[in-house]
Amino acid sequence: MAGIDYYVDSGLAVITLADSAGGNLLNGKSLTLLHEALRDSLENAEVRAVLLRSNGARFCLGMDLRLVYDVKADQIAAQDMVTAYSDLLLQIHGSPKPVLALVTGEVKAGGVGLTAACDIVIASQQATFEFSEVLWGLIPANVLPFLLYQRLSPQQAGYLILTGKKIDAEEARSFRLVDEVFSNADLERGAKSVIKKLFRASPQALTEAKTFIQSLHSLTLADACREAQAKLLEMVSRPEVKQAVAQYFAEGELPAWVARFRPQKPLIL
Repeated sequence: MAGIDYYVDSGLAVITLADSAGGNLLNGKSLTLLHEALRDSLENAEVRAVLLRSNGARFCLGMDLRLVYDVKADQIAAQDMVTAYSDLLLQIHGSPKPVLALVTGEVKAGGVGLTAACDIVIASQQATFEFSEVLWGLIPANVLPFLLYQRLSPQQAGYLILTGKKIDAEEARSFRLVDEVFSNADLERGAKSVIKKLFRASPQALTEAKTFIQSLHSLTLADACREAQAKLLEMVSRPEVKQAVAQYFAEGELPAWVARFRPQKPLIL
């Protein structure tokens, strides 16, 4: 794929934003390729998790705004691009398989939206995050639902968006934009350690965990507790769960779904 590279290695689908020199800008073409790569990942039974990364010092600098100032630009094309971006964030967020972002450089504007929609964000200490939209008279409208739904409080989002402040990886972790931060020397090993934990889990349990967490958002505490009790009782009654628990405690055997993650290619480019 031009601009987007995709392959599967040891059960991990690796999607690479491959135009770091050009900022990995999001436009109609790159968004289409990202949709296709993610769809292929989710349809591939071999895939246990999806990793989104870049091939250089710029992870993603956001939307390609040339459609805004180009007098020849078609308004319909701009509308299609905005819709495709929003749909991609929903596709990432709603993925039944865990989606991880591996950030090794600069992230701005719509690029922050890509990471915010992911389940787990791993960053190098050199990574930076910035909402630059207000500089151009815009706001990160498509990003905000994902920021507020699962990453930032309204006050935190407002502060970062209003000031356009660039924050480093450690600051981003304090804001909850990032889940894990590693030095460059430890980034490969650290990212693999996170992925290995996912590969020990039941794929069905991971899918249901994502869905159940999202379902609790709109419930009162009492209703959430009732739903939790019902869910847990239903799950412990499943034959595969009973077998996994019995085998582990009686014989010390790990469940059949535990997989080894031994990639042939490095995760860090």
